[in-house]
Amino acid sequence: MTLEHGRTLSDEDFEPWFAKAQELSEYFREIGMKYDAENTFAYPTIPLFKDSRLGSLIVPPAYGGPGGNILQLSKVITEMSRGDSAITLAYNMHFITLGIVMSNMGEVQMKKWLDKINEGSIIFGPWSEQRAGFSGLADTKAIPQPGGGWKIYGKKMWGTLGEAADIVVSSATITDADGNIPTDFEERVAAEMMYINDFEVDENGIGDGVRIEKTWNALGMHATGTHVIVFDGFYVPEENYVCENRTGLFSSLEWASLLFASIYYGMSLRILEETRATLAKKHLGAVFGAIAASDVKVGQVGHIIDGVGDMAVRVEQNRRILWQTCNDVIDGYDEEWPIELRVPYIGLAKTTIASNTTWMAQKAMSMVGGSAFRKGTIFERFYRDSCAALYQPLNADQTYSFIGEYMLQPDELND
Repeated sequence: MTLEHGRTLSDEDFEPWFAKAQELSEYFREIGMKYDAENTFAYPTIPLFKDSRLGSLIVPPAYGGPGGNILQLSKVITEMSRGDSAITLAYNMHFITLGIVMSNMGEVQMKKWLDKINEGSIIFGPWSEQRAGFSGLADTKAIPQPGGGWKIYGKKMWGTLGEAADIVVSSATITDADGNIPTDFEERVAAEMMYINDFEVDENGIGDGVRIEKTWNALGMHATGTHVIVFDGFYVPEENYVCENRTGLFSSLEWASLLFASIYYGMSLRILEETRATLAKKHLGAVFGAIAASDVKVGQVGHIIDGVGDMAVRVEQNRRILWQTCNDVIDGYDEEWPIELRVPYIGLAKTTIASNTTWMAQKAMSMVGGSAFRKGTIFERFYRDSCAALYQPLNADQTYSFIGEYMLQPDELND
């Protein structure tokens, strides 16, 4: 089925859901630095997120949910990210995966799995292949079993939220009985399936035919708990087949790009907040150099004033492009774009906001001064965490390639 974007939940009825996001945001802010320093998933957030039932925000009313739209979800993620972007990035995977799989499941599957989401279950979606990330056709194999269904073998590299999840959505290429992947390219594309399945591991990350290899040791976004997921005979019954993966994934990629954009909009709000708070009260005392004065208040220095103003402008740009793109999708304006451009045009929100936010993270360090370069400061963390935007789909290079390839087709040049 195709999940229609619409305006189901009223602004008034959305308010208590946003209030829940604000509560989580405050808690994320309180504990975020601790889990960044420890480089571990923020485990105490799991029961709080489940109890909030925010994970069911976009479940349609027909399936027992409130029917929040993508703009309302964006506002929730933005608010949570304003508290702590890394912790929110983990739970963002729940919403991305849920939006994508809801857009592709059949009626029976919708009823079964959305009941679990409404009860507080957490879902995640490891898709990336080691050799080609998000774009790589699945080397992970789905080997048919004599009694029906498949056993999954292989690895997924970016298993964000796996430590908290109850449900997994992922991709695998259906092989022959001997485990051979189709050699013909078109056949291989058609054989790559999206599936949904229960996911259960113990405190050591080990389950039936699956395990979590705790490999996360990255520059930033430490608290996401992003690890390698190893499938070694993980059984998926036939009724858990969702669709051909490439068709389903790219037809609903707004759930990834707009929600990643929300992460970085929230981060930009926090960068501006922390920068203002620091610079507004900072004094240099007597200085002699590019500036010469007996007592220099940083907030009165010209380039500092301009820098903070530039930040504020970029934050407002972030809000406008994100909210407008969400509204374009809700109102169906995206149907007027060529089908080849839908994914990259929606993705412009993410690439633009991410670019603004990474610029702000670096600018904040420059304006605050050398103290910001110390490990463990909030500004050093913004700098590290903002770099993750380079790797999340669609990145700028992918966006430009999609658009440029379309624009240079002979038929488009003739027009």
